[in-house]
Amino acid sequence: MKATLHVLLLSVVSMMVTGDLHLSEKGTGPGCLVGTRLAFDLNTTLEETKRLNNEFFDCPNPEPGVPCFFYSHVFKPFFIIEGTVEGESDRFLDSYTFKVVGGGRTRGSVRNYSHEEILNFNSLSDSESSRQTLVWTYDDVPDSFRLTKEGFLLMSNASNRVRWLCQRNSPCGDLTPVNLLDPDFFFIIEVSNRETASSPFCEHTLRFELHAHGFPLDPVRGLFFMQMTMTVIQTILICYIGHTCWRLRQKTVHTKKRDGLDEQDGNQFKAGDVLVKVGSMLHSCFLQLYCIIFRIVQNPMLDHVIMLVVLFDTSTLIAQTFQGVTVRTGWCLSAVDSCLLVFYVVEAVFKILVRGRTYFRKPWNVLDFFIVFMSLLEFTLSLVQSAGGFSSRQASTLFRVLKTLKGARVFRALRLLKAIRFFKGLQAILLTCLQSFRSMSSIIVLMFLFLFIFTVIFREMFNESDPEHFGNIFRTIFTLFQILTLDDWSLIYMTSRDNGAPHIIYFLSLYIVVELFTFLNLFIAVLADNFQLSIRKKRQCKSQKSPDVKEGETQSGVKAVEDLEMSQAELEEEFHKEALRFASSDSKQSKRKIELISRHLQLLAAMDQHMQKYRSQACLLDNLVETFFTVRSFSVYML
Repeated sequence: MKATLHVLLLSVVSMMVTGDLHLSEKGTGPGCLVGTRLAFDLNTTLEETKRLNNEFFDCPNPEPGVPCFFYSHVFKPFFIIEGTVEGESDRFLDSYTFKVVGGGRTRGSVRNYSHEEILNFNSLSDSESSRQTLVWTYDDVPDSFRLTKEGFLLMSNASNRVRWLCQRNSPCGDLTPVNLLDPDFFFIIEVSNRETASSPFCEHTLRFELHAHGFPLDPVRGLFFMQMTMTVIQTILICYIGHTCWRLRQKTVHTKKRDGLDEQDGNQFKAGDVLVKVGSMLHSCFLQLYCIIFRIVQNPMLDHVIMLVVLFDTSTLIAQTFQGVTVRTGWCLSAVDSCLLVFYVVEAVFKILVRGRTYFRKPWNVLDFFIVFMSLLEFTLSLVQSAGGFSSRQASTLFRVLKTLKGARVFRALRLLKAIRFFKGLQAILLTCLQSFRSMSSIIVLMFLFLFIFTVIFREMFNESDPEHFGNIFRTIFTLFQILTLDDWSLIYMTSRDNGAPHIIYFLSLYIVVELFTFLNLFIAVLADNFQLSIRKKRQCKSQKSPDVKEGETQSGVKAVEDLEMSQAELEEEFHKEALRFASSDSKQSKRKIELISRHLQLLAAMDQHMQKYRSQACLLDNLVETFFTVRSFSVYML
């Protein structure tokens, strides 16, 4: 009797202590058992999370006593009714509300939200059709759901999979990392059946902490990084354009000073010509800008810069394949990806402005444009999704589209193939392989034709002796592909032999001889022959290079002699005509300027004549020296 009273006294004291320390964990009502409370089943939740997501990532910096989950994973909580006296527990099967009632960036900064904030972050009273709150949403949207009077969703064990959303207006939206690690957040979750209890005699309320890590980059902040990168690129371009224009201006001023032109003569114009002057200035500025962009596109330095960007982007893409790196530094990698996307966009825009429609005639340019377009489409959809305002089905459809586009991001790795243009050896190998496909197409067709013939034969004759390998047409094709690599063909033979079909060895030998030793070796022979042809062409080009150079020099010498035969009077007459035509095009030119232009053109013609004479003499002298040394070496060899 004393022992029973002692146990009851301990239970009452424990209930009092529980009520004092954990006011959020309680079971009230006349129908509740003594010493029962609602508890969070952490072990079952962890097992279900691993099963749903096929992986589990713990926090890089876990807090003791606080369960930690990855932000992108589906979270399915489980709860139990726990007995504090006897230690027994049972699964909680009643409906309940799931609310975020507090949170903070660190555990020390966690605070409880006000009633208005709780309604704003968890209630659907204003948007019942959206089925998502500012902080979380249903992963498995039920066809019909219930709401409380205040607009809170009613959850049950059948539909309680939560996916964290954290929109921009939420307390966990637009988080920034600390020490290059992905941002994390501490939630205070309240689970209660106070408004939904099936039995009116028992109510349970539970508050517990959750630590979520691995928050992604907010698309709006990613747009900010893109704008900053674009500002840096614009600053560099403006400095380059200003430097180029300053050099052109200095060159023009120097030319005017050298020619003795009076700037006031060129600036005299009538008041009615202001619009014409402004239009001509704008047109000249546009042409100068176009010329500068053309120089940038044609400059090999642009290809080198893009090559470095591609290599850096590829390194980040490889880093994202490691789960540990993605979990810890995914935010920073996404920010770098947003910055690198600006370089690709600027490159594509510049090339389209310079080359126009001819830009899409090259397959590499089409591939680059497709990659840039898909990246921009993915970023735009993410930006639209972060703004909210979607219904649950629209959000689900948009989420699937984003997952598909993220799978298409692997095409960015193909940009590494642009490095081939900088390596002539790799370029020759790739071109030889592409040219070989035309010759190998017939061989490939024959290989697949005989593969289909042997598939029918093996399927009809050995499906009973070895149904694991020849049970249906698809298994047979896979098995024949495996035999084509000589992988475990002896095991296939022994399996059929043990099941009463030893004659399979003849068919296997015939298949290996026809497919492997004949067609596959013929395939390799065609490829090797094309490589030999490419090597021969390269040698022929090298052998013909020196005679072509000599012939070109001789032709240039003959052309120079023919040009010299043109009389000085004809040259002067031609250049005078050009000068007069140029002078008549602008009636505002002074006579002094026309005379200087004519004199300038005459001097250019004389300089060109002397340069041609010098080139012809140098060409003839080089030919004489080369002939002299050739004859001398031949005479020495004969002696």
